[in-house]
Amino acid sequence: MEAVRTTMNSVRLMPIIDLPDALRNREVEVIVMPKTEKPKNRSLMSERESMMGCLSEYADPALRELEKGVWEQAAVEKYLAKKNNNDNS
Repeated sequence: MEAVRTTMNSVRLMPIIDLPDALRNREVEVIVMPKTEKPKNRSLMSERESMMGCLSEYADPALRELEKGVWEQAAVEKYLAKKNNNDNS
């Protein structure tokens, strides 16, 4: 894929692109490349969408409330266990 890459002052881009304030009056990098086409084969997306609910029959709605925050709690516990192992070394 061919692309063009250059740097310029963002003032030159402001007439054609609505820039956020953080990029105004600054040196910016501009990359121009052809837009990639979305795949025309929709069967992959359809297969993924059909898999999204395939395990829903095994879900227990009563446990959903207990699942909130479990990932975060597990990450903290793992961090603390790792820290304790390093402290004991």
